[in-house]
Amino acid sequence: MGTVRADAFNRTDSSGEFRERSGHRTCDYAGGAACVQSDYRSVVVPLKYILALLLTSLLFSAVFAEEPTLSFPVYADGLLTEPALRGASWGIFIYSLGHDAVIYEKDADRLLTPASVTKLFTSAAALDALGAGFQFATIFSGALTEDGILRGDLAIRAGGDPTAETKNAKWLGAPVLFAVADSLAARGVRRIAGDVVLFTWPYRLECATPSWEVSDIQGGFAPATDGFGFNSNVCHMGVFPGESVGDPTTFTLDPPYAPVSVRNRVTTSAEGSGWIELNVTGADTVVVIRGEIPKGDDGEYLWIPVQNPALYYGRALAHALEKRGIALNGTVRVDPYAPPPAVQSSALYAHFSEPLPAILSVMNKESDNYLAEYILRALGASTSFEGCRRTGIHAVEQFIKKCGIDRHDVALDDGSGLTRQNLATARAIVQLLKTMHNRPDRYVFMSTLSISGKDGTLAYRFSTPEMAERVQAKTGTMTQISTLAGYATDAAGDPIAFAILCNHFNTSVRHVRAVQDRLLERLITEYTH
Repeated sequence: MGTVRADAFNRTDSSGEFRERSGHRTCDYAGGAACVQSDYRSVVVPLKYILALLLTSLLFSAVFAEEPTLSFPVYADGLLTEPALRGASWGIFIYSLGHDAVIYEKDADRLLTPASVTKLFTSAAALDALGAGFQFATIFSGALTEDGILRGDLAIRAGGDPTAETKNAKWLGAPVLFAVADSLAARGVRRIAGDVVLFTWPYRLECATPSWEVSDIQGGFAPATDGFGFNSNVCHMGVFPGESVGDPTTFTLDPPYAPVSVRNRVTTSAEGSGWIELNVTGADTVVVIRGEIPKGDDGEYLWIPVQNPALYYGRALAHALEKRGIALNGTVRVDPYAPPPAVQSSALYAHFSEPLPAILSVMNKESDNYLAEYILRALGASTSFEGCRRTGIHAVEQFIKKCGIDRHDVALDDGSGLTRQNLATARAIVQLLKTMHNRPDRYVFMSTLSISGKDGTLAYRFSTPEMAERVQAKTGTMTQISTLAGYATDAAGDPIAFAILCNHFNTSVRHVRAVQDRLLERLITEYTH
């Protein structure tokens, strides 16, 4: 509407005269008047009226322009006032790192639940306190005789390593623990006369953060932690119907040595829909399942949270030792204290994890809560006498203070973002991102984030050719919560730090993500400072 097309007139010649065709004749007009002639009449139009018409048309073009002509703040405000987003709580802060200037903000000081964007604080604090070269170390000790017998126990000192295996692996063969067994066999170990003893100090067994929701604990999203970790501290259960209606059901555990006792109260029902309810209590190895499975069903599969990680790890190691021909005369047991000095001095083997950045990459790209909670406790153990949630949060808070973030702008109750009691402002998150961007190891930190259109939780977001690999960020999702924070580049190639938080929406999370994505797409493809 109101757009002046370039082809509305024929080309202007060197004298500045317009040439317009009308009827059968071409009429030149110059000197302030235009002649439009047909077969019946001529009309002379003053040039000033034509210029006025052109000016009016240009003004209408500006007023009724399409979205790309709007300034970014106007465009953003328009997106956030969509009827579907009415009542939603937004906190947005977008900052040009190249120009040291605010691009856009909306309620940037409002405290909102960041969900898994919390992992940015955990990973940044870990890089600062532990360093990029940090590796978890698990020490295996024992008194080995020349005939290949450990006369006492195989003592294992906890290093807080969560990477022996993760539940997302294609198989549960525990490759790390088989490598340990191979190393012990290479040292000449043939038989362990005593027990496999796992010393968990300085890590404390914590089965759930008090503010986590029960559904997260039951679903295996909220892991128990101590100084050992195996298979993300979950096992896989299959529940299968009986032959006839009313028959009891059967179940399997994978791996079968998981320290879980199952009370199966699921029955076989008539063909149709079924249901299963899982009941897990913190620190209790008993799992109760209730419900119905239709006759002929292929079975239902559940992740079961394991409440004794050290015992789980020990049993997995015993299984690996057996497969490698190392006999165990005793059993597997857990000791919450440190091994005696004499045991510590007889080290047989030390297993080291991958370096910290590799672990943080899995944690951030895949939004792994299990890894985040172990990293938090490693932080606590490095700065205090005990590795637990409380000391880990204190270590993160100290780092936040170093970043120049006001203590009232962030409140944390875990390291993963599972709790709704975590709070942060968009401004505080961007301040963290600015701090990390100014550090010598900034590319290490940035490399742990998902890359748009390439990997992690952004593999299928911002995946168009002009957007792919131009966003590195952490996502966060819970019921009625969608968050996104990280780095991008604007249309001029200048770096940007951003945090886009949305809570309390009453529309689909897909719709909220679409709004977040449109904001960043506009910045990346059109905005220049």
